[in-house]
Amino acid sequence: MSSDELVGASSEPSAQNHTRMKRRRQLRSCDTCRHRKTRCDGPTVAGGICSNCAAFGSTCTYAVPYRKRGPKHSNDIAVEELQRENASLRSKLRLLSICSLCAQSLQSQPQEDGFAEIASLDDHSTGTPSSDAIEPPDEKDLTTDELATRFSQFSLESIKTSYFGSGSTFALANNASMMKEKYLGSSSSTHPRRPYFWQVLPWETETFFSHPGYIFPAADLISSLLFLYFANVHPTFPLLHRPSFERSVAEGLHFRDVEFGGTLLSVLAVASRYSNDPRVFVDGGASLSAGWKFAAQIRILRKCFEPTIHEVQMYGLLSLFMLGTSAPQVSWLYTGLGIRCIQQRGEHRKKPEGHKRRPEDELWRRAFWSLVSLERYISHFLGRPMGLDIEECDVELPLEVDDEYWDQGFVQPLGKPSQLSYFCCYVRLFEILGDAMRRLYSSKKAKMSMGWDGPEWEQRAVAELDSKMNHFLDSIPPHLQWDPENPPQGMFFDQAASLNMNYNYILIAIHRRYIQKSSVQATPSLSICASAARVILHTADVWLSKLQRVPLNNFTSPVFMSGVVLVLYMLGAKRAGHPMDKDRVRVATALEILKFSESRLQPAGRLWELLRELWSLDGPLPSTDPPSNESGSLDASGHTTPIPASSGANVPDQYHSQLGQSFSNPWNSILTSDQSSESAQGMSIEQLLASDRDPFSIESIESMLDDDLMSLWMVAPGDVNIEHWDAYRNDNGADAVNWSSGFGEQCSQYSQETPEHPN
Repeated sequence: MSSDELVGASSEPSAQNHTRMKRRRQLRSCDTCRHRKTRCDGPTVAGGICSNCAAFGSTCTYAVPYRKRGPKHSNDIAVEELQRENASLRSKLRLLSICSLCAQSLQSQPQEDGFAEIASLDDHSTGTPSSDAIEPPDEKDLTTDELATRFSQFSLESIKTSYFGSGSTFALANNASMMKEKYLGSSSSTHPRRPYFWQVLPWETETFFSHPGYIFPAADLISSLLFLYFANVHPTFPLLHRPSFERSVAEGLHFRDVEFGGTLLSVLAVASRYSNDPRVFVDGGASLSAGWKFAAQIRILRKCFEPTIHEVQMYGLLSLFMLGTSAPQVSWLYTGLGIRCIQQRGEHRKKPEGHKRRPEDELWRRAFWSLVSLERYISHFLGRPMGLDIEECDVELPLEVDDEYWDQGFVQPLGKPSQLSYFCCYVRLFEILGDAMRRLYSSKKAKMSMGWDGPEWEQRAVAELDSKMNHFLDSIPPHLQWDPENPPQGMFFDQAASLNMNYNYILIAIHRRYIQKSSVQATPSLSICASAARVILHTADVWLSKLQRVPLNNFTSPVFMSGVVLVLYMLGAKRAGHPMDKDRVRVATALEILKFSESRLQPAGRLWELLRELWSLDGPLPSTDPPSNESGSLDASGHTTPIPASSGANVPDQYHSQLGQSFSNPWNSILTSDQSSESAQGMSIEQLLASDRDPFSIESIESMLDDDLMSLWMVAPGDVNIEHWDAYRNDNGADAVNWSSGFGEQCSQYSQETPEHPN
């Protein structure tokens, strides 16, 4: 190529006929200058070698072909237009924001190091910095030990905190520390820390390191109670890992570890409910004192502590125990403490990628989901708010692997159903209950803030919850499906019965909102609740007849609720002239179950008193109470377990012959019934809601289920004392209610006392 060649010229005509001007284009640079992006004078110097190549001794060549710039590709143009539009929208959003935080730059794509790069301003801009250059990245969830590792020096000796949320003060300090490391290249501090502010102080040491003087029973009683616990409680509340727990007890860990000692005492307290050994009672006294001498020793909360798995397990077990005492509301506090301890450890969040599964992780998962599910049940029983929404955690469910396979790589043998399958189903079921409580039973203010108000929204919410319940029913594994004619055997009998009862219990919780309203949904909702109540009572009756032992704590509330629903159903049947003898027998069954349970669960006795008053539609029951069962029998292993009172002990004579009648199978059709006025078999929940068949007239339903009666019974606190019941009625405007004959007459003397209301 000649260096003297003219690349081109252009001309432009002028209105004044000026001389045509030629503009010489810039001559081409050599390959070296083009690569270095420097000015090249090669075409103008003699010899054709530019001064830069001559200075550096380089060969001055023009071998690289010159490429003209053509029009931009359409995709590139589209991307640039989208980028400009995006920047414009970001700018408008910042201008429209009314607060300083919202007016900050929107976040761009996250950076690997966790904070934004500092970028310079564009010299060619109009003074507005580039939004892509200064925007911070999306915040990462600080869910593991990232912050705890950086701030481990903040811990007091062995008291280490392993979880900081992304909204914590330390998260900001962590970003500042990382930025300092990146731009200054140093992470070590040159300022020594003052030990006075970083160590446990002398006057705190005595309290923190003090150990309570636990008194454990004899070894034979410990062995007996452990057997009863793992036989009666563990199948439906798998909080512990049996092999490791029994091994620790055999090694005497409870004598050396105060947290494990508290866990053992709480296990003994819960198991004492299933034993007639006189050593489990207070001074050999009443059966309601079973286990109290163990629970009373436990120190609840240390002044300074890092929660251990044993301490969290202790709170879960104490919650179970306190549900059977005169103050069941305390269990709500214990579950809250346990959940807070788990949150402090960060065990409610998913482990980072690459984390190797350990047995300790499974124990924490079991503890977390056990406490969350138990809190759902207690909150519904007491009518109190939940302490944790499911959106706030993302930890996985426990593995469906039995305890004995933990040391075999957490692998369940093929073809062998896992005992943990029940627990995973139970957790999913009570997630639906938590959703229902939040959407249907929240305060009016909370509903309005979330847009959950209005009759149409409530109907839509109930329909969505019904759909979830149907999907859950379809997902139950075959070995946990309840068939009253051929129930599962062994441990799966306990689990299937519990799952069946709680499924119908939650179904009542979803639909009972409608039966206290004057709407077209009142009649089908009452039918759904009545059908579910019949299933619960039949399942509980089959369970009690076979196992002959004190029911679990989560049986009493479904049984009582079922009795109340059937009483309400019978009120309508009586006005409409329909027969109700079979439902009377079912309510009598509920009374029998509660009466048997009251020997070890005090709230069951309160519920029996209340249901007995409601049940007497044609007059008061005989005043003679059936004797409490204090006897016991030996099981196959030689351990004592209570036996129930004789069948029908508290049932009027005219209903004895009907106690043995069978009920429908809920797993084939949850809405089956043996009364001619009820829904046909095989109808789904949606079909029943859409049905126009009324067992009673809507006027009868409205007059019978007025707001005073229904709101009083359906919002009654589960922990209200029996001596306060009349005062609770009076304070809630129940004087105008047309109560059944004989209702509340025995408690009128307490009408001036102050009732207990849930918070």
